[in-house]
Amino acid sequence: MRLRDFMQSPVFHCSSATTLAAAAREMEAHNVGSLIVTDTDGDIVGIATDRDLAMGLAHGLDGTAVVEEVMSRNVVTVPDHASLDAAAAAMDSRGVRRLPVADSTGHPIGIICLDDLYRYLTQEAITLAGAVRAQGLPQS
Repeated sequence: MRLRDFMQSPVFHCSSATTLAAAAREMEAHNVGSLIVTDTDGDIVGIATDRDLAMGLAHGLDGTAVVEEVMSRNVVTVPDHASLDAAAAAMDSRGVRRLPVADSTGHPIGIICLDDLYRYLTQEAITLAGAVRAQGLPQS
């Protein structure tokens, strides 16, 4: 299955100058756990997760601090034409739970999360189990 057919879209983003409070409100409004951080050209410069915000607050920052202070840089992305297998391999090899999906210009157009892969694989396992049951048990 192609990643483009499975990714969550639209992707929600903010600038690195967005306050932590505004980022938290944006995440809550869209029921997401991360925002892609983009520059003025729409290029990906980072990702800020709900955990990043919480850790920033735990280390003494307040809601007026900016996303740039807590975001992860050097974000791993995957092209929109990639497969789910490629996305899963990239997430595994880099130890990330969220992977932005980029178009041919490098701009974010979606995101795939570990929970999305889990849901997909669970559905596939259920489908496979149903197919095996439909075949019946072999006679001894």
